[in-house]
Amino acid sequence: MYINDIQQASHSSILLYANDSCIVYQHKLTAEIEKQLNKDFKSVCTWFINNKLSIHLGKEKTKCILFSLKNKSKEDKTLNIFHNDKKIEQYSSVTYLGCILDESMSGDQMAIKVICPGNNKLKFLYRKNRFLSIYLSWLLCNAIIQPHFDYACSTWYINLKVCLKNKLKVVQNKCIRFCLRKTFRSHIGFEDFLNMNWLPVELRVNQIILCNVFKFFQKTCPSFMAEIFQPIENQNMITRTSFLRLHQPKRKTKSGMNSLSYIGPSYWNKLPSNLKISENINSFKHSLKKYFVETLKENRNPFFKY
Repeated sequence: MYINDIQQASHSSILLYANDSCIVYQHKLTAEIEKQLNKDFKSVCTWFINNKLSIHLGKEKTKCILFSLKNKSKEDKTLNIFHNDKKIEQYSSVTYLGCILDESMSGDQMAIKVICPGNNKLKFLYRKNRFLSIYLSWLLCNAIIQPHFDYACSTWYINLKVCLKNKLKVVQNKCIRFCLRKTFRSHIGFEDFLNMNWLPVELRVNQIILCNVFKFFQKTCPSFMAEIFQPIENQNMITRTSFLRLHQPKRKTKSGMNSLSYIGPSYWNKLPSNLKISENINSFKHSLKKYFVETLKENRNPFFKY
């Protein structure tokens, strides 16, 4: 409540989460971005002084970054943002709310952040293996490794290179071998995923994306997500199933087709209608998982090649 009116101090968008504030401005010209950010940053600093607050200008606290497409890398991407005479350090990647954002939004560094802790925690569990039953091993993998895969995965997983996606699969396969007491070179197949009650990494990401779309229809999703989906309304017949499809936006670039606004409707429109009218999010999540398992078994899943 004390800082919510900081929005009035800037013409740019300000993202607020507790004491982590972020000024965001979008433009095709770097010079225009620099000009507007300097203006808004000065206004925000004045707001801090007027409200008897201080801003930490240390390198690890206040940073700036310029996001752009990979094919724009040859252009000048230097930002000169100042507070009085002190220049704000520009970085090629920043961590915001636990998610690493790089200049091209590739998600590569976020994937590495998942792979390394996953391997390290698995090594720790192997050292304690003699104290663990199969059930406890499964429980611990779900509790301390799987959340790394899930966190913000709908934003960073889709743009990953194939090599990093394969490395994520390798970590998941290692977890399955550990839980099911398999040897290091054992093949991991459909039955192993079934025994673990897990989905392959890619399908797990798809499940999370579709759950977010379901929350949109239930009006329980965050406000920013409510703005990126547009239902196709049946004007002739308004029923419970009138809003079961989403408008598919047009995207010409690969990055555009990898965005949540494009992939969300694409995946959602492929789902059977009986799944879309689930009573609540838990019912939808379990029904969706069952659907994925059944289609995987029959090798006809439209979202994934197993």
